[in-house]
Amino acid sequence: GYASTGDFKDDRLYLNAGFRFVGSKTGDYENFSSGVADDAAVIFGINSKTVNAIRHIVGGRNLQLFTVGGEFVARGGTETPIAPTNVQVSAETKVGVSTVAPIEANEATLFLSRYGRHLHEFVIPRDQVAEFYSAPDLLLLAEHLTATSGIVDLSFQREPSPTIWAVRNDGILLAGSYRRDANVVAWASHSTCGLFESVCVMPHPDGNR
Repeated sequence: GYASTGDFKDDRLYLNAGFRFVGSKTGDYENFSSGVADDAAVIFGINSKTVNAIRHIVGGRNLQLFTVGGEFVARGGTETPIAPTNVQVSAETKVGVSTVAPIEANEATLFLSRYGRHLHEFVIPRDQVAEFYSAPDLLLLAEHLTATSGIVDLSFQREPSPTIWAVRNDGILLAGSYRRDANVVAWASHSTCGLFESVCVMPHPDGNR
């Protein structure tokens, strides 16, 4: 019954509660007292033909809600944030996510499909006038890398070269050069004398690597 994911957005802490999401009182992250005032806590359920529990919440440009059956976005008004009486939830894509937490990479959110075989970017295309999200598969031209083994861990390296690091469940490490502004997504695999179990990216204190 405890929340398993959450993130901050517009000075609220958002947590999952089954197929619902709850947002704390504005500026008071432990206060979830509901009400009708604009700064009161928010409690809202995803309306869908199927009841899908929320697995991940990402507070990006909009509040992104990732479930087993699809990806949703919660918004407020045109120029106003989410409030108890001002919540709009839209179904954007229908991929479905795994238990591995998504990662934020520049203006996109990267997430794994339900069985960890496909890596999608959740993003609004730059040439699109309306704010509708799409979820292209970043492994479309490298499907052989995850044909028999799914991905169990992700991390994103911003400098010196944007790179997606992904650990497969068989202990192989994948690296994807990721420059979407130049339409470049190129993958390679790495092995070692043992097995890779997890991956994390940290900048050096000197800032040079």
